[in-house]
Amino acid sequence: MLLHIRSGESYHVSFLALQPYDIEEQMSDWEEAFDWSVYFGRNGIEVYKMVIRGNGVVQGAIALEIKQDHIWIHLIESVPSERKEFDLIGEHLMAYACKRSKELGFDGVVAFHSKKKQRLMQYYTNVIGASHVGGGLMVIDERAAERLAMLYLT
Repeated sequence: MLLHIRSGESYHVSFLALQPYDIEEQMSDWEEAFDWSVYFGRNGIEVYKMVIRGNGVVQGAIALEIKQDHIWIHLIESVPSERKEFDLIGEHLMAYACKRSKELGFDGVVAFHSKKKQRLMQYYTNVIGASHVGGGLMVIDERAAERLAMLYLT
């Protein structure tokens, strides 16, 4: 459950297909370098938004590609920090990627490329449980995937 930063209350989330109108209506002030529209209609790529159940405000989004034996995360992003009301958004998005991997028979295995910023790579290693295998390539194995799903999606 997402944690409301000011009140400390917890909220259940839902993952829904991201739509072009979501980008236009709610995500226009998100990171400009990220073009979510390039993922729509591409074979093997799923694009999701995360919302608080019963509330349509996009808190985060993720673009996943189904590979032969794992899920590849192309893009993951949370609401800009100046509008952020909830904590643990990234953790929930990563846990959902692991859940999709497990549903597809990949044992929860997820891979992605991290920007080579030390702080971000430490977050992925220490909080998410990913392993850095070199060159910014990060992998979430079955054990870490199970932990993420248990902590953030139950």
